[in-house]
Amino acid sequence: MSILLRAGARVVIFGITGRFGTFSIRDLRASGTEVVAGVVPGRGGTEVEGVPIFGSAEQAVCDTGADCALIYVPAPLALDAVLEAIDADCQLVAYPGDGLPVADAMEMRAAARARGAWLVGPNSPGLISPGKAKLGFMPSFCFRPGPVGLISRSGSLSYEASYRLSCAGVGQSTVIGIGGDPVKGVTAAEAVTMFHEDPETAAIVYLGEIGGTDEYAVADYARRLDAKPVTALLVGRTAPPGKKMGHAAALVGGYADSWAAKVEALAAAGVNVARSLDQLPIAAAESLARAGLAPAA
Repeated sequence: MSILLRAGARVVIFGITGRFGTFSIRDLRASGTEVVAGVVPGRGGTEVEGVPIFGSAEQAVCDTGADCALIYVPAPLALDAVLEAIDADCQLVAYPGDGLPVADAMEMRAAARARGAWLVGPNSPGLISPGKAKLGFMPSFCFRPGPVGLISRSGSLSYEASYRLSCAGVGQSTVIGIGGDPVKGVTAAEAVTMFHEDPETAAIVYLGEIGGTDEYAVADYARRLDAKPVTALLVGRTAPPGKKMGHAAALVGGYADSWAAKVEALAAAGVNVARSLDQLPIAAAESLARAGLAPAA
């Protein structure tokens, strides 16, 4: 199986006439994902790449049965777009953009949870269930279907790590970029819970970094007696204290935020912590072996 995103997803793209929106039509189609509508205010009744454009999400969902939304609009417009998608009953919304105010992210997350929907992002590449569907901009060739659920705070690291896993025969059930901002739509704790409940996910790979508390949530999960095997790779080992790095949440404000403290906590919880990308496929294969499985040929 997979989490959140499954085969048959019907996607509406906000900002579909922009560069990323138009690219995503072709890119998502190539991955087997059906793009059924676009939303651009004032452009209703037109089309792009054969996809009908609507002036509102409500009309797009009503006419096409779209159930997932991909949001490609500037940060100042993102809150309204995400809320519109949720109000139109899209059950899964991906907002990849960065530069979003924390207050807007908090409102997006609260609105999604109030309506029983899931928001992925901000500052995220989206998510992909290899061989089934994609809702984001990650390069599809990096992924292959398999039994490992992958969670990442970093976008580029998620597809670089997935490519190395795929080459080693370690396929993925779903890869979800939870994003590098302080407030996330889907948190690490929620993602590991979903992977735990997915009967076809046998092991979990977590890609983390300095700052924030997501890594401690993963450690809490790994301590459970019924936890699935967890492998982790953390970046930011040499980050200087007090200096914000590439992500808004990547800041060592105290020892608990540091690479050393997080690696210590994860290792103590029984997580197999890889110390480099080269070691990650080996560590993930070891976790699969603990689950009684072997990498594919």
